[in-house]
Parts: sequence; structure tokens; C-alpha cells
Amino acid sequence: MEAPLDTAPEETGRTRDERNDAAILACLALVTLLLHFAVNGRYGYWIDELYFIACGEHLAWGYVDHPPLIAAVAQTSRALLGDSLFAIRFFPAVAGALLVFLTGWLARALGGGRFAQVLAATTVIVAPIYLAFNDLLTMNAFEPLLWTACAYVVVLIVKHEAPRLWLVVAVIAAIGMLNKHSMAFFGASLAAGLVLTAERRVLWTRWTVVAAVVALLILLPHLLWQVRFGWPTVELLRNAKLYQHQPVSPAEFVWGQIQLMHPFTLPIWVAGVYFFLRRCIHRSWLPALWLRSVSPRGAAGTG
Repeated sequence: MEAPLDTAPEETGRTRDERNDAAILACLALVTLLLHFAVNGRYGYWIDELYFIACGEHLAWGYVDHPPLIAAVAQTSRALLGDSLFAIRFFPAVAGALLVFLTGWLARALGGGRFAQVLAATTVIVAPIYLAFNDLLTMNAFEPLLWTACAYVVVLIVKHEAPRLWLVVAVIAAIGMLNKHSMAFFGASLAAGLVLTAERRVLWTRWTVVAAVVALLILLPHLLWQVRFGWPTVELLRNAKLYQHQPVSPAEFVWGQIQLMHPFTLPIWVAGVYFFLRRCIHRSWLPALWLRSVSPRGAAGTG
């Protein structure tokens, strides 16, 4: 049987490449998952894990020192899998594997070839911070995945002129806020990055308003809990700033990031920042995403 005349060979090749890229990244994600499964029972319960398990026995829309999602995850893990270390650390391990896949897939969405995708995914696999977080039941195990998922959907919005996807961003961001309040910092940074570039056009649609309403509705029970108890989380953070957190210099902060992400990956992300800034300066004195240059209809860019 002959193929339909309107089937473009280049479209078939693109689909095949997409499947192959997905398969390679899925293999890397599977390796990551098995790695976490192999080690997540070698160490005993961490004190915070016991705390989150206790919170799961008293589900609420908020807690003084964290939003409600981690308690729900803890209770779900116990209900489905039991109380073993493997059980309570199952979902963090899955989140780590998904982060590896999504990082590579984000690189692909930004125009990276197979080497770039594998390289990006590998830097996540070897990062000490993720190796640690995804072996423990904590909010930090899910936060990077939610941030990356938001970034990926925003890339799709810009590349494909798909403002309806702001609804997806709203749901992911709201879940992120129910996981950890620092999701707000990511949202603010993302909004600032769009406003300061030509891609601000994707913000000025009715879908952003609808998305904001959707996010607010999802967060409303947690916000009402905060109001009911006098914003205890705000008070906690204020006291932590006064009595717990120690200030660090900019140099100490940067060195900490290098250690967390692994010194061997430093040349990779420094090179990425360098070429990104050089490309932006070549095109404009303002930083920009320039995602149009990697869109399906204009992969060659504009020079």
C-alpha cells in the first residue's frame, strides 16, 4: 500500500527523530530511577521524613512550616506502598527520573540536538543536590521538576504561539506553591524575563487572566488556612531570618552552587551562559529568549 501523497518525508523523519530522542532520554531516566531504587533503602529514616509522615496522619490545607502537598504525598505513599524506606521514597525517586527526562526534552525544545539533550540530562543525573534530594521524602524532591515543567510549557507557548497553555502553567505553578512557597520566586523571575524581552507579547492575552484565576482557585484553600491562623508561615520565615539563617557573600553563594551542581558540570553551564549572552548581544542589547529561531518553521534562525 502506498503512503498518502500528502505525507511529507521530512515530517516522517522529524517524527522518527522525536521518538528516538524520547527513547534515549527515557533510558537515561530509567537508569536514574534504578539508581535511586538501589540506594534509597541503604540509609535510615531522616528526621524530616518522620515529620512529614506524621503530618500525613493529620492532613490539612497548611502547616506552619510547609504547604500541604508533602503531607499528602507521604500519606499516599503509605496507603499504596507501606511504611518501608523504599515506599516513602518511591515518589521522590520517580520525580528525579522525570526531571532527567524533562531536562533533556527542554533542551530539545530549545533547539538542542541529541548530544545537547543527553548532555543536559546527564548533568542532572550527576548533580549531588539531586542525587540527595530524590533519595528523601522532602519538598525539595519535587520542586526542581515543577520548575522545569513550568519552563518547558512556557517555551512551548512562545515557540508555537499557544497562549491556551497558560492554563497548564497555572496548574503546575499552583501545585508547585502547594509543594513549596519558593515557587513564587520562580514565577516572579519568569514573569520578569518575559516582560523585559520581546516575548512579553505572550503575556497580554485573555488566557493569562484565566490562568491566574485558575491558579488562585487551586491555592484558595491554602490561602484561607493561612488567613485563618494569622499567616503563621510568614511569622516563621521572619523568625528564621532573624535567628536561624546565616548571611553569605556572593562568592560563597556561587561556590555553593558549583558544589551542589558538581564542579565537573561548571564548564557546561558557564559555556551555556556565555553563548546565550553572546547571542543576545549580537541580536539586541536586551537579553531575550529568541525562541523563534528554533521554531519548526524557522529552524535556521534569522542570523
